[in-house]
Amino acid sequence: MSGTAEQMRFCIVKVPYAGVDTENGKTISVDRYREVFETTLETRADAWVSPRTSLEVATEKLIDRYGKEKSHLLNWPTVYIVWFKNTTTAGGNSAKSGNRWYVYVGESQHILDRTVQHITPTKSRTEDIADNQESLHTDDADGEVAADHALSRYLETEKNADQRITDAVSNGADVNQYVIWERHFNKSLTLDVENKLIDYMKSIDRVDCLNGRGNPQDEYYTSTYLDSIVSAAWRKLVSKDEDGIFPPEEQIWQSSLYKVSPFHKLGKEQHEALRDIEKAVFDCLDRWRTPEDTRLILVGGAAGTGKTILLSTLFYELANSLNQDSDENTSESATHEQCVCLLVNNEDQRKVYDDMATKQGLQKQSMQCVSRPTKFINDRSLSVGTSSWDYTKIPGEDCRADVVLIDEAHLLFTQKVQSGIESHLHEILRRAKVVVAVFDPEQIMQRKQWWNPDTLRQLGFGENGYAADVDSADSVLTFTGHYSNAKVNDGKEVIITDSYPVSRINLTCQYRIDASDEVIQWVDALSSRCAQLPRQVPEDTTARIGMVDEDGDNTLTLSCPYEIKVCSSPEEVFSEINKKRDWVLSRQEDAEETKPAKGRKKKTKRAAVKPRDLCRVVATFDWPYDSGDALGTVDLYYDPDYEWHCDRQQYRGAWRRSNYVDGDPEIPEHVKVFRRRWNRAKDILEDEEREKRQTGESWASDESTKNEVGSYFTIQGFDLNYVGVIIGPSVGYDEDRNCIVYRPEMSCDPGVTSSRKDISTSEDLEYFKRECIRKQLGVLTKRGVHGLYLFAVDPVLQKKLQDSMSV
Repeated sequence: MSGTAEQMRFCIVKVPYAGVDTENGKTISVDRYREVFETTLETRADAWVSPRTSLEVATEKLIDRYGKEKSHLLNWPTVYIVWFKNTTTAGGNSAKSGNRWYVYVGESQHILDRTVQHITPTKSRTEDIADNQESLHTDDADGEVAADHALSRYLETEKNADQRITDAVSNGADVNQYVIWERHFNKSLTLDVENKLIDYMKSIDRVDCLNGRGNPQDEYYTSTYLDSIVSAAWRKLVSKDEDGIFPPEEQIWQSSLYKVSPFHKLGKEQHEALRDIEKAVFDCLDRWRTPEDTRLILVGGAAGTGKTILLSTLFYELANSLNQDSDENTSESATHEQCVCLLVNNEDQRKVYDDMATKQGLQKQSMQCVSRPTKFINDRSLSVGTSSWDYTKIPGEDCRADVVLIDEAHLLFTQKVQSGIESHLHEILRRAKVVVAVFDPEQIMQRKQWWNPDTLRQLGFGENGYAADVDSADSVLTFTGHYSNAKVNDGKEVIITDSYPVSRINLTCQYRIDASDEVIQWVDALSSRCAQLPRQVPEDTTARIGMVDEDGDNTLTLSCPYEIKVCSSPEEVFSEINKKRDWVLSRQEDAEETKPAKGRKKKTKRAAVKPRDLCRVVATFDWPYDSGDALGTVDLYYDPDYEWHCDRQQYRGAWRRSNYVDGDPEIPEHVKVFRRRWNRAKDILEDEEREKRQTGESWASDESTKNEVGSYFTIQGFDLNYVGVIIGPSVGYDEDRNCIVYRPEMSCDPGVTSSRKDISTSEDLEYFKRECIRKQLGVLTKRGVHGLYLFAVDPVLQKKLQDSMSV
């Protein structure tokens, strides 16, 4: 770690929510509670979570310090967390809910008065909330109605939260509160700390956070301390936690739910994009009269530029502004009431978004407003029989969504598939008033997702897939759909042509890879079109400045120099990734085992956030996989006597893909065999670490996938802490041309090896196949946030990579 550590001075106290006078059993008066509050601070040593040492307690210096700290707590900006046991459900059954907790996170400059309001809510509380939410209103008249609706929903949420706390206090429940003060606090910082803590709480499985996102702030003079302050405060809460509410911060970071949270603080570029998109959306909705008024807003950006977080935040804000509240069960009418829908053509990602939407209260039940594209289209088409739809007709205007958000829009199908849908994007536009699509042409990696070059140009992308001038005028996107169904129109083909105006927003800032620009450029070069490897892997020189609190705890956790290593074998790739896995998990274990205060018992309960390492090995799709039976292995062989011929050079003893049959007795004993499960394959090996598949987990975080190899199918759209990449024989190096080359004939990906009739020439088809492999490599090598470990089967490429590591 470089740089000078900034010191923080914390006050965290635990004060009671006393609603009943224990002496006479009656509801406590406001004045009496004020007395209880202040008396607690003066007389209960265990109320002061930090800082308070045994030496301080024994000296008179504490008296003077206590007076200052008490004054700060009562009169300065603070953040507070209220929690109590969830003992009832709407149906009156407490058995299931008894293991869950209600939590409320807030901020206040007058914590005593705010605590009193929870006991006896007043009208002024609602007025205070409204004053603090001015940013929910837009400067444009078109957005005022939606903003008023968002504010109304927010006020209703706060009112319900206050009432829930009041009822718990009145019923004598054990209601607890932590109040946090730190010398860097000001109004803007406390609002951001509040949001970040809400973000954490909503990512914990056994916690129901009663309030939603507050008022996110832009830059201010103490904004650089936000993450360190939250980390330091959270560590202290974990150390005192006996109820299992506060899991280690590292565990929260690894959860998929947290990674798509809409509460992350946006960067300047993301924030500007968010406001531009919202303005365009409300403008389109205000002007929409007929389907000809439908508009497409395209959000471009390379992998790691924060597109998913931007879309998640946009989804949260628009859903709160536009979606109707409904207590109906899952039905066609209930689904259609969701004016804002989010689509993604990847099942693992859909599950994560679906969980987030339910947890954030954006939908009453699963898949109400989050689904895959085909389901969205079928739900809004005329059914003409079992698994058959007339896509030419939309059954009523109530089937048209106001806003459709599409993540990973490059994954949408562009050719007719089994359902009969010719173009996902065309059909979605026909069923919406405005569509916001996140699109990266560098992640088009198989034939189903091939986009006609004319369509890409209409979307604003240049000849080679690069984004065109983002300041250029809006373009027009034209689709011609061909519809044929034996049950419709006597089986005759129907042709429908539609045109839509396209607005473009492009993101450029890199948020995923935690490294210097030089390191990011080296990783980018691995999958560039003219990939000439730099001579040397650069050292990560990113400055990292830590914050240290008065107890000496360094709040810096997973922030460390980005590491690139070229391994000598596929086994070494796994070895290195296993080391990183153990290190990441040990960080979480260390946080769980924080020493309790003197005289207190060690904690035995822990919040239900599973430890996750997010360290995995992936590979180019160069090994066969049977999707029907879910079978496949990644096999490599090392024969020290074998001469590998490549570009007129001989390499003895290289690892290679072989034609050996599994269990073939002809395999010599001196030949080393590397074999791992492939792409969530069924366990066809005698593996001592065989574990039951866990439902609902993505491949990146499923414990049972740690010993197998994934492909771009299993990892696209997800982050890893550390990634190991086995580069198969479809990627090599041409020494004559001094560049990386791509060999589609060596690929086992059906999406690459099969053809497409609408690609005009064999040269174009071959170019598309090479591009698919290049882009797949780019997706794999850019998954790791903190490190990348490489091994290439092609011996020439492997030597080039090894040479780049030499000084």
